[in-house]
Amino acid sequence: MNNNAKILKQLNTMVILTLITQVFILIKNAIVASYFGISAELDAFNLANRITTFIYSFIGAGVSTVIIPYLREKVNKRGIDIFISVIYTAGFLLLLAIIIFRVDIILLAGGSKEESFLSIAANILIFTAITGFLESLIQLAKGILEFNEKFNIQKLIVLSSNVIIVIMLFIGRNNIYYYALIVLFAAIINLFFHIIFLKKSNFNYELNYDLKDQNFREMLRLFYPTMLSTGVYQLSLLIDTLIAARLPVGSISTLSYANAVISMINLLLLGNIISFVYPKLVKKNNNKDRQNSLISYILLVNVMMCLLIVLFYSSGREGIRVLFERGEFTSGDTEIVFIVALILTLSLPANAIRDLLYRYFYMNKDTITPFINSIMVSIVNIVISLFLAKYIGLYGIVIGTILASFYSLFFISFRFGRKFPVYFSKKILFIENSKVIIITILAVIAAMLFKNMVNITNPYAGLIVYSVYTIVVFIVLLKTFKSKIFKINL
Repeated sequence: MNNNAKILKQLNTMVILTLITQVFILIKNAIVASYFGISAELDAFNLANRITTFIYSFIGAGVSTVIIPYLREKVNKRGIDIFISVIYTAGFLLLLAIIIFRVDIILLAGGSKEESFLSIAANILIFTAITGFLESLIQLAKGILEFNEKFNIQKLIVLSSNVIIVIMLFIGRNNIYYYALIVLFAAIINLFFHIIFLKKSNFNYELNYDLKDQNFREMLRLFYPTMLSTGVYQLSLLIDTLIAARLPVGSISTLSYANAVISMINLLLLGNIISFVYPKLVKKNNNKDRQNSLISYILLVNVMMCLLIVLFYSSGREGIRVLFERGEFTSGDTEIVFIVALILTLSLPANAIRDLLYRYFYMNKDTITPFINSIMVSIVNIVISLFLAKYIGLYGIVIGTILASFYSLFFISFRFGRKFPVYFSKKILFIENSKVIIITILAVIAAMLFKNMVNITNPYAGLIVYSVYTIVVFIVLLKTFKSKIFKINL
């Protein structure tokens, strides 16, 4: 079996495992929707969860990104140990502070003085804060396992934890505290198995606080911009939630359902590709080889994300009906979640390409440029979202997010061209990705005409028929336009 075939086999296995995981995540979301619908209770959970996701995203993503380039040389082990010790000690102290001041945090963030909402959100913040800290540890373990090319082991662990959540939801009660508890329990199980496989991969860790170590100091200098870059992006998501908290009841839940759909897409495809690509690009011998691989992956993710836009337009409404429309989740809820999620899908290609470009900066030990990009984009996002939300409510928040995503891609692309020598043809890159955009527009038109001619009322049948039609049309158009996607060498 040649190297390309091995890579494809490994990537296919990753996608299959993630797909199975997504099935259980969808089941979990369907159960949650049937239990809580779009409600103040679920708003409280989502607010608490978003706060802790924001806080611990500073640690998890930044640590795993910075550590990976240092894993290549054994001489860096001492610096890695010190780095982990310092960062996660700070994370634990932060956890204690969140628990102690949880009422004040919710009062400040919630925009509501309704006693029941504040009480539920503050209590749930205890569960979500502990879960957030554990998830940051899992991100560290995930990065190390992926560097050692144990991609599928990590995917199996995530699958198992989601199976546990679904089983416990089935046998449990429709109680928001119970839901928060089982999410925490699944995170504990997830971390436990990550640690077991870390030991099997010969990764050893020793507690160390030697702050004078040069490798540690270099990692810390790289970590700050990476941490802030990730955190600033999460800040824009948090701001969206805080704005939604000041809109009518259920706005946070609606935004969370829509984001859950988009997150599912990101985890299934983009998350797999990014986690797969980054270690492989790091291991390339020179920047010319890295850039040649990078532009191939850019075309790949652009094709995938644009296909998902068309798929969601053609069959997203049916998909949401199948997933959520039962119990407390009504047909009216389906319509608003579909529209919000459809708007959010427009940001998928820009975010995917931007994330790939970020990784190129990271592997060249430049964390400042992505940080500056994130700062500027978050400011744009917050300003536009605040302005539009005043006039068109929840839709204004998501439109602001879309506009900021395109601005983000434009700025980081400009900085890429200014900072690095370019070893690929910009003309070919532009032509190939322009083809994908044209194909996407034509495929949306084809889907629109098809849905007008063939009106399928059964959501299950509609989901299948519209999806198959869309995929066939998209592939035919790719062939017709002679896209280079079929000639990519992974």
